[in-house]
Amino acid sequence: MKSKNFAAIKGRTVIGLTGPIAAGKSLALLLFEREGALCVSADEVSASLLTAPACYNRILKKFSPVKILTNGRLDKKKLAAEVFKSPAKRKWLESLLHPEILSRIHSLITRSPKTIAVVETPLLFEAGLAECFTFTVCLTAPAKTLEARALKRGWSRGQYLERAKAQLPAEEKCARADIVLDNSGAPAALAAKIKFICRFLKETAQGKKK
Repeated sequence: MKSKNFAAIKGRTVIGLTGPIAAGKSLALLLFEREGALCVSADEVSASLLTAPACYNRILKKFSPVKILTNGRLDKKKLAAEVFKSPAKRKWLESLLHPEILSRIHSLITRSPKTIAVVETPLLFEAGLAECFTFTVCLTAPAKTLEARALKRGWSRGQYLERAKAQLPAEEKCARADIVLDNSGAPAALAAKIKFICRFLKETAQGKKK
């Protein structure tokens, strides 16, 4: 699969945002948006593609409708359950969706006038996308904190562990990232770190224009 190179988009700094489950990626994305960045969730783009005719029809042919539909509509939770218990099915779905996701994100970035873009990509390193970004940021927190947050979402411990196993270990994600942000504290602490990153990027861009 040939990946889109977001870093090559002229006049843009494109940050790949990732981290383990419950590290606070959605919060970080919101905080980047407050600093004026274009923010894109790869998961949200993926969800919109699931019901697009081209992808939807192929998914119905691959999976039993009885197992993934509720009242005649695609049930994303049921589909996720099918995918996470079968590596082969997960790989098939990713090969279907990833090129479309990357193409749509590339379009969003090029059409936006904003010079800083942040793309939240939970499987950034797993999908081999690190080189697509100007730099990567990984959120982290202690293992017990991550699990506690996941359980507060209503997941069982088994569901959390199953999904966590489908990703690289948190330590490896951090080791591969250009910047690691600890998110074990209050949201204000993370907000300050993100504000610093955005201010640095803006000042650097202004310096280049002089």
